[in-house]
Amino acid sequence: MDMHKVFPDLFEGHAPITLQNAFHEALEALEEWSEKAEEPLIPIHGVAMPISSVFVRMSDCTDLMPLRTQGVLEAIIGRDLVRASGRMLYADAARLAMPLCAARTDPDALPAYP
Repeated sequence: MDMHKVFPDLFEGHAPITLQNAFHEALEALEEWSEKAEEPLIPIHGVAMPISSVFVRMSDCTDLMPLRTQGVLEAIIGRDLVRASGRMLYADAARLAMPLCAARTDPDALPAYP
């Protein structure tokens, strides 16, 4: 299914709360994703979508990411990388998460960081 039909549009770089919540769920799924498993899916408006599609959709979002979501990202990539940037935009977090998805879906890909 075309992700543009499922995901609401950003408005001048801002994401609706449904996309922000989906991003949080996608990060939690990424954190729990075992290396041998298929890419996790999360529901968006009743449609199961791969978490990588959420990260791609939010890669242009200029909203500040809330601390609760930043905490999940810290658990995945490490506190030092996240804290060094200070308050983080969803776009920044998406660009950090996308290489991890790529590395897990393509065993020959190398992650950008541990």
